[in-house]
Amino acid sequence: MPFVPGLSIRALICVTGALSLPAAPGSPARSPDAADQANVTAAPPASSASEPDAPGLGVPPAGGQARSIGEGARETESALPSSDPKIPDAACLSRTVCAIKDKIRWGVPSWTPAQCDSVARAILRSAKRHDLSPTLLLAVMINESDLNEKAAHATMRDQVVYAKDTGLMGIRCVLDRQGRCANGNVRGVRWTDLARPETNIEQGAKELAYWRDGGATTTVTVKVRDKDGHLRPGLKRIPCKHKDHAYWAHYNHGPRYITTGYPRHYPHRVAVLDHALATILNVDAPELHTKAITIRDPGKRPRTVDHSLEPRYQKLCDQIKSIPPCPTVAESHSAAAHLAATTN
Repeated sequence: MPFVPGLSIRALICVTGALSLPAAPGSPARSPDAADQANVTAAPPASSASEPDAPGLGVPPAGGQARSIGEGARETESALPSSDPKIPDAACLSRTVCAIKDKIRWGVPSWTPAQCDSVARAILRSAKRHDLSPTLLLAVMINESDLNEKAAHATMRDQVVYAKDTGLMGIRCVLDRQGRCANGNVRGVRWTDLARPETNIEQGAKELAYWRDGGATTTVTVKVRDKDGHLRPGLKRIPCKHKDHAYWAHYNHGPRYITTGYPRHYPHRVAVLDHALATILNVDAPELHTKAITIRDPGKRPRTVDHSLEPRYQKLCDQIKSIPPCPTVAESHSAAAHLAATTN
């Protein structure tokens, strides 16, 4: 979600609880209200309501009851790895989420395996629904909250809470009098519901897809005929083609890409995390294939997705890459096929 132009430094204080590094965290997503005065408040505990266990994520059935061979075969078949090269092995994604959480958390509790499973399921579900890479969703989550599901940032107006940026994906909710969101793609959602990890991930994925698919705009000069019939230069807004930046820049910047100041390299900061995650999860991240990741600074080499520059992102990438890699898609298919054959 968009970030307030000129106020990106508020990201330094956006996450409740200490961050993994003393350096500034990634700026949280927010709407472009430049006059906001930000204060930090703690969010109420997010709901962790459980969902029915998804096959293939390592959670036993409720009560540990034995199942028939036929039932096990059907469940094994439903858990076969995806043929999509950007979809990681589900069980390994869950373990990786837990491992990253343990490495980057600071002053907040670790997640149980069941919580990691729930987050992994939500990532895979939302990635599929919106045709996004799971690694991109996870990269945004790391950047926005350091995987702190209780992260919260309040914006005050006239000594009243005007908006809250909350959850794993740092989503902004401009509050109405009933505690519902009154802005953008989260309009009508209760803030307390938005704080739930599963809802938060889905809304973040919806926001990314919105900016990718035409929600962003850019201004071009066109010739406009005036009332006297003369052609004169004018300005027109058209859908952004993301020519010098990745589309997820708008998750932070809003409709128009910010080309100056600290925010200009937001897409690269997310991209290096995305690349590190794709490396250890052994999947493709097709969004990184574009040459237009971030604007090029005059006199400097272009930023590449395999090379982080700021200390925070260098350390985060090193922490991610220190985690044991997942099997490749081909290896996952082979193992699942063997399991299915032995179960039948």
